[in-house]
Amino acid sequence: MTSFGEIILWLGVIFPLVFSAGPGNVLCAVCGANNGFKKSIPFILGLNFSYTLYSLLIGFGLGSILLKFPTIFFIVQLLGVIYIFWLGYKFLIRKEVHTNESNTKLTFLDGVISQALNIKGLTIVITMYSQFLNEDSSLSYEVIRLSLLLLILNLFTHTTWSYGGAWMAQKFASNYAVQVQSKIFGSMLILISLWLLFKAIE
Repeated sequence: MTSFGEIILWLGVIFPLVFSAGPGNVLCAVCGANNGFKKSIPFILGLNFSYTLYSLLIGFGLGSILLKFPTIFFIVQLLGVIYIFWLGYKFLIRKEVHTNESNTKLTFLDGVISQALNIKGLTIVITMYSQFLNEDSSLSYEVIRLSLLLLILNLFTHTTWSYGGAWMAQKFASNYAVQVQSKIFGSMLILISLWLLFKAIE
């Protein structure tokens, strides 16, 4: 993937997958709304640490192992469903909300864990390599290049979702509005976890 046309094609396939409302993006919006954009940066870095690690590992062979052992893949899916459901439930049951200092902070470690258990991220990476890995080039070069492109796209996506959440919180900054946002985002995460569970057992 060296030409401008190939990069546009890559964006055409990968951008909608990465930018759509999945667990990581919704959590970025939640984090931005509750803690502000700047305090969301550690969480975003945690997300992208796991995402890039997955991209490198799958590029260098983990993907073939996961496909050979579907039970492991299924276990990772279930762990991701449980974790995302728990995060959604945590937001949903909040009764006291302080608009300046949220009790629900998402850290770098939360970002690492949530992305590590996010099966959507795994499938995006596998899709990317299945479609865009150039077998005629050096494997190391191709994996590093594709992983770097994906990292740049993910950073753009996650910061956009987080900034959007922070903007919403500033525009609708009353305690009641923040409570409503928590209920909406919590419900979204629970629905996403149920959708992921359905996809896992389908």
